[in-house]
Amino acid sequence: MKKIVSTADGSHIFYRTIGQGPPLFFIHGNSGSHGYFKKQIDFFKDRFQLILMDTRDHGYSGNKKEHLSFEQIVSDMNVILTHEKIEHISLFGFSDGANIALTFASQFQQKVSQMILVSPNITFNQLKPMQQFISNKLHWAAKYILRSKKKERVLQLAREDLPISEDKMNSLMIPTLVVIGDHDIVSPDKMASFVKHLPLGNLSVIKRCGHSVPRIKATELNQLSLDFLEKHNN
Repeated sequence: MKKIVSTADGSHIFYRTIGQGPPLFFIHGNSGSHGYFKKQIDFFKDRFQLILMDTRDHGYSGNKKEHLSFEQIVSDMNVILTHEKIEHISLFGFSDGANIALTFASQFQQKVSQMILVSPNITFNQLKPMQQFISNKLHWAAKYILRSKKKERVLQLAREDLPISEDKMNSLMIPTLVVIGDHDIVSPDKMASFVKHLPLGNLSVIKRCGHSVPRIKATELNQLSLDFLEKHNN
């Protein structure tokens, strides 16, 4: 079912609900939309109640503000959960969506049962140098060539560090599965160092895979995720 909620600042946020069962909230990456998760929708829809949002400034969702931040999107997620009368949620985030999921968990730990973080990055400097260069160039093009305020703020979000302290991460007592490709935009070594800060975190590295794990290695990722969710739902 397609739905829209209005936030306190008047922005309209689009999301879909599909299926029945324990709620599983999907958050797409930068410049994407909820449709990115087609291969996950087909796999999980008969097992869970799926909630798939278009984050602020993406897809069918608007933004009444002149800026875009992780905190805004986290607040939008909370509006959706309140509207759906959901008190506890499992999170599945990809790329910037994984960053958003982690930010949500840091602010609303009591609402998150478990989370799957696919290809996250906590700081911009965690990214491989080439990815930093590409991200900077895309932002420059949006600002000075396309002259698109919306695209500029969306691409700026991809360059932001997460608003989470190391102490806060060390206190996140949430079962967490972190999945990356062995050729992802963050190296496995750097990701392993990050996962050590999550008390209940585990890292899985998928072989012969780049950044777009949910599409390139959907079968492997979906089964890993299902095994994780079923283990921690019991």
